[in-house]
Amino acid sequence: MDSIMHCWKSGVAEVSVARTRLLLLLFCCFFALSAQAANISYKAVAIGEEDGWIVLDLLQHFVLSDTMLEALENGVPLTFVTEIVIDPEDAPFWRSALARRIVRRQLSFHPLAGEYEVLDLEAGSRRRFATRDAALLALGDLKGERIIRSSALEKGRFYRVSIQTSNDIGELPLPLRPKAYLSPGWHLSSKVYEWRLQP
Repeated sequence: MDSIMHCWKSGVAEVSVARTRLLLLLFCCFFALSAQAANISYKAVAIGEEDGWIVLDLLQHFVLSDTMLEALENGVPLTFVTEIVIDPEDAPFWRSALARRIVRRQLSFHPLAGEYEVLDLEAGSRRRFATRDAALLALGDLKGERIIRSSALEKGRFYRVSIQTSNDIGELPLPLRPKAYLSPGWHLSSKVYEWRLQP
């Protein structure tokens, strides 16, 4: 498999998808993360073509706030949403996106078993881990996410791809929601990362 690596510098990368290549590595970036600063960052993203689909591999890094960690350790599940959008670069802003993929995952802790669980809310698959760090690593590891059929993209046309991940306060237990909406400790989101794609 051929791959091309670009260091993340300006926040925008440009890439061309080869017809027969499986994956094209867009960027691999490593952030100096503060242990105190809650955030979601992207360590690596790869996009390419597989079985007639544009697919995405994504590696995210989660640092939860003290508020979220306390809730998690007390059995409150935390839901995270990753939104991936592909749209023609010259599309007017008022039109709907050409493709929008939503990935929803839930992180929970089972105090009696002393285990953490990552649940894919679409597929229904569950994975259990002995440590929180291992669960957070699995939470941010997305592989082979199908975004749009390759045939839907016009050869030679530029497309804009964007990604953003955030926690979903609306999925918290009802008694927690009013306070969570007003508390900075419950609002966790990545920056919007985007780049250009040309089939």
